[in-house]
Amino acid sequence: MKSQFRYRQVHLDFHTSEHIPDVGAQFDKKQFAEALTVGNVDSITVFAVCHHGWAYYPTKVGKAHPNLKNKDLLGDMIDACHANGVNAPVYITVQWNERVAREHPEWRVVKGDAASQQSDLNQLGAGWHSLCLSNDEYVDLVIAQAHEVMDMYKADGLFFDILIAWDCCCRNCIERMKKAGLDPNKKEDRLANHRTVIMDYYKRVTGAVHKKDPSMRIFHNSGHIYKGERERWQYFTHLELESLPTAGWGYDHFPLSARYANTLGMEYLGMTGKFHTSWGEFGGFKRPAALEYECALMTSLGARSSVGDQLHPSGKMDMDTYKTIGAGYSRVKALEEYAIGSTPCSEIALLSAEAVFHSREHESIDMGAARILNELHLMYDVIDMDEDFSKYKLIVLPDICTLDDALAKKVNAYVKKGGKLLLSGTSGMKPDASAFAVDMRAKVLGASEFNPDYVKAVSGLDDSLIESPFVMYAAAQKVKAAGADVLAEVYNPYFNRTWEHFCSHQHTPYKTERSSENDAIIMDGNIVYIAYPIFKTYYDRGQPLYKYLVRGAINKLLPDRELSVKLPSSGRMSFMEQKEKNRIVLHLLYAEIQPRGESGAGWGRGVKMLIIEDVNELHRIPAEIRLEKKPSRVYSAYTKNDIPFTYENGKAKITVDTMYIHEAVVIER
Repeated sequence: MKSQFRYRQVHLDFHTSEHIPDVGAQFDKKQFAEALTVGNVDSITVFAVCHHGWAYYPTKVGKAHPNLKNKDLLGDMIDACHANGVNAPVYITVQWNERVAREHPEWRVVKGDAASQQSDLNQLGAGWHSLCLSNDEYVDLVIAQAHEVMDMYKADGLFFDILIAWDCCCRNCIERMKKAGLDPNKKEDRLANHRTVIMDYYKRVTGAVHKKDPSMRIFHNSGHIYKGERERWQYFTHLELESLPTAGWGYDHFPLSARYANTLGMEYLGMTGKFHTSWGEFGGFKRPAALEYECALMTSLGARSSVGDQLHPSGKMDMDTYKTIGAGYSRVKALEEYAIGSTPCSEIALLSAEAVFHSREHESIDMGAARILNELHLMYDVIDMDEDFSKYKLIVLPDICTLDDALAKKVNAYVKKGGKLLLSGTSGMKPDASAFAVDMRAKVLGASEFNPDYVKAVSGLDDSLIESPFVMYAAAQKVKAAGADVLAEVYNPYFNRTWEHFCSHQHTPYKTERSSENDAIIMDGNIVYIAYPIFKTYYDRGQPLYKYLVRGAINKLLPDRELSVKLPSSGRMSFMEQKEKNRIVLHLLYAEIQPRGESGAGWGRGVKMLIIEDVNELHRIPAEIRLEKKPSRVYSAYTKNDIPFTYENGKAKITVDTMYIHEAVVIER
């Protein structure tokens, strides 16, 4: 019988070198259980086999850590968990297994270019050497380890780690590519081949595990939930969204992934870390306020939570870590009854550029769009092309989402039935960007010859916009309204900045008359088009005026939305429904996220550190929600105290008096 999917999990890394003595010597079941109690933890992923290739139990198919003092550390951990009502999923490394890489160098990934190849073939490299899963013998070993764990213990799930599509050209991959008609000289073909390698691995391993136990939970970790690749998830029982904000993912990545995961109909959890930087950090501590915020954010979007920790080689749990985790999980514990079975109430959908083009190269476009929608406090889902468009009043197609015949047919059918579109850049155009693929009274004249140019919004588009033309740090598509309404005008510079002619320190100023050849923002019926890749530009530049252009466009398309909330731009919100409980929950979040220094080593090396340390209370936060009838009660999920509200003209007006980090407003119907 499948174990209950818990809300307060820890992912307990234990990658321990063979050069460290007395491994697990100080492990104590009582101290282990005490740490979990202090941390409010109800599930913890414990290690069978680590990246160094060592097992932490008496294995017959692998090799136990040579300095393991507790000969069945895994078994003792599972026993301690189950004795205290805590779930214990089990971790098995896959592509990073340093012991196997040393013993079988012929199984290693051979990357396609000579420079990157060294990271996997150079024996002197201080890091992991990746294994290629085209080797059936190694996949057999992974399956044997999984079966051995299942036979020896009552695991509450299996977590298989490091499943990455490398551009491998090992002997096996070369043969696979030749048989498939792929060219090993082309990186895109090498990546395409290795994706099939990963898919074959999923099928074999999941099939082998479920043949033994059909109820076993399985997750294969790639560090990212790929959008637009639903065929992957048939081999997963749930999703785990690895997203450590301080380790390169940032604070925008998890909401983007979660809002996509919500559309897949699968249980899922978010995964952050207790570390100051990232995985592999001993003695690094995130501030409690940061974990409180991150755990509340995960719960607010319908996710269970997981916090990454790393056990000291001694086997002794760090109590300061679990006091910090406990602060975050005390919030989750209070919120669980208002989170179980919750689904988002979204009027807006963001069609993922990553999903349209099946490439993470475009993730920054999605991130820029999500950042704007988050800062505008709009409730939205992130979708792929397989989603039912009719569920949404407005769909945003960001920057590069051109339409092939199939997608154009689906989008046009959606608009014909009253759906609304927000387009930008080349989105909504034919694949060659020669004309619109949607019904738009506008001419497409190619890319603008000016970069940058300037935009001036018409009066009334948005109250926060200025009257003067302002610079746009990206080239526009040259589009001219032909019967459609113009919401913003283009002002061209005198010339582009070159070695032959330039003006001042940066770009050339604008001419005082607007361009007669192209327009900046056009509205035609249910469609608004912005001529710039505004979402990627916002991601790169962060100019609030760009966000106000988007807000003005959305307000034109959806002038009377279901929900409006007034928070600072760094505040976040979500609006979730519990149908079985006949209630909805409005989540409000706020923290000051500050860049301080950068990560110096390990995963996320060189990325800017984003720190939450000091959080101020917010006061008198107004919200307005359209409801079919007057709520029977409105109250705080934390305190259970009533929150005053009024109800008139089909809308409930609520004001949250005080909020520290997070508030969940429960609205009983």
